[in-house]
Amino acid sequence: MTEKDKDEVALQRFVEYIQIKTVQPEPDYDSAMKFLKNYAQELGLEYRAVTLDESRQACLLTWPSKSSTETSIVLNSHIDVVPVFEEHWMVPPFSGEIRDGKIYGRGTQDMKCVGIQYLEAIRRLKAAKYEPKRTIHCLFVPDEEIGGVRGMGKFITLDECKALNIGFVLDEGLASETDVFQVYYGDRSVLWIQFLVKGKTGHGSRLIENTAAEKAQFILNEMLKFRANEKECLEKSEATDNLIQLGNVTTVNLTKLTGGVQQNVVPDQYSLYFDCRIKPDGYDAFKEFLHDVIKRTPKENDDEVILHYVQDSGRVCITDVEKPSWWLNSFKRTCEQMKCKTNWTVFPAATDGRYLRGEGYPAIGFSPMINTPILLHDHNEYLHKDVFLHGIEIYVKLIENLTNGKSA
Repeated sequence: MTEKDKDEVALQRFVEYIQIKTVQPEPDYDSAMKFLKNYAQELGLEYRAVTLDESRQACLLTWPSKSSTETSIVLNSHIDVVPVFEEHWMVPPFSGEIRDGKIYGRGTQDMKCVGIQYLEAIRRLKAAKYEPKRTIHCLFVPDEEIGGVRGMGKFITLDECKALNIGFVLDEGLASETDVFQVYYGDRSVLWIQFLVKGKTGHGSRLIENTAAEKAQFILNEMLKFRANEKECLEKSEATDNLIQLGNVTTVNLTKLTGGVQQNVVPDQYSLYFDCRIKPDGYDAFKEFLHDVIKRTPKENDDEVILHYVQDSGRVCITDVEKPSWWLNSFKRTCEQMKCKTNWTVFPAATDGRYLRGEGYPAIGFSPMINTPILLHDHNEYLHKDVFLHGIEIYVKLIENLTNGKSA
């Protein structure tokens, strides 16, 4: 098969994967599993479906090493994608249509591209008769886009995961709008919270004391003041040599505000929902801040302000990228060989990597997309075919370097 033929097959498989509607909240996981099973047979990889619960499976495509008992590498990706608003798309969002060299479709950046790039890199390595000295597992998991609790969160608890003898994991990153590849050694903690505030109700013509609105205003002001301070730190650092990146600050955003029943009735309660992403060393301090806000909120009784944790990922672990290791040396060597400029930082949102790091596995987030607008979860998500194909070349070299030597 010529290089041109390999590229055409890679693009074809990418489009086929995009066309499988693994969109939340009802992903077509069955079709994706069939696609991956056929892919495994095509590449001569071992295929295994790992049951997570009554309606969820993870998929393992394995290239076993014949010559070594070294720890394995895991190439992780998630199968699901986020919903779309079709009226805002210039092409059908699950078509994989290619226009002006751009491959359009939900998941082109997040992260069906990476799953296909892993497998197409393996196709090229197999064609070159390469023999890995570490076992390679391509892991495809469900439900990352809704928190991963029933996906990677479940998988890491199973004996099937422990049996993989994991030494290093590659997971997703983000596109880069410049020529610098982003490399992520950690995530921020995820804290989705609800403040339920209660107060006195009555007619909308009166000046009622101790209303829910007054408590809601105080909390909102305090949360947005915190947000403004973090934003200021980020912006000030951009003007200095001590640059702080988004992953190193805590972001707070009001995402939903509910309450009220009628225009002339003072609401007896409001709910304020916030999406908070906490920097790696700020988890405990931020929780103390939340409880302090509740304590200082004007109220007559403590039960008038209640904090609910809708989702709490807990403290996050980061991967040590200062201490030399076989996988870190291999990664950096690959970047040098492929002339990839890199920026090492903390992922600004959350990935399945946090579950793996929490179990002690070194994990790096990396999606080889440069000179590309960041369009994950956006309308008209696309990836240029040249960027996609170059990513395969990078993974060929990266997988080769990660699997041709021994642990330090």
